[in-house]
Amino acid sequence: MEVDKDRLVKLLNMTDSRHDGEALAAIRKSNDLLRLSRASWSDVLGLSPPPAEQPKQPDAARPSAPSRPSAKPQQTARAASTTWEPEYPPGYEQARIYRNAFRHEPLVPRLLGFPFWIVVEVLALIVPRKYLNTSGPVMTVVFMISMLLGILAWIGLGYYLVFEV
Repeated sequence: MEVDKDRLVKLLNMTDSRHDGEALAAIRKSNDLLRLSRASWSDVLGLSPPPAEQPKQPDAARPSAPSRPSAKPQQTARAASTTWEPEYPPGYEQARIYRNAFRHEPLVPRLLGFPFWIVVEVLALIVPRKYLNTSGPVMTVVFMISMLLGILAWIGLGYYLVFEV
């Protein structure tokens, strides 16, 4: 898949922002764009990738001494495992990122579907780094039921206030 270079240029221009959060978000979106296109910065810039280090072969003539495990490979493996994230197709968001995006929606729809708002907030508190399929059938059903409950709750409140049963 080819990289959308116009979009990449726009994102990279946004890194010049005075606001660190905006610049960081632009860099992350640029990396996401490259990841979805299955390209690297070396591909986009036309550079050759750095040569991979060849593992050293033990000398056959030397007797092999029992080796003690060193801390360095474990540290590098641990550091690599903390930075690696699985690649998810579009439509998957971490619960905390989904919550932050939901908070940017207008207030009236959020109030109208307040049960869904509560579900999103609770998910972000319990499992903030879990990836949610935001366009999948489970989230769609939860959204529909929550919105229906929210609308019914507002109608019930209006009925109670008007007729004061």
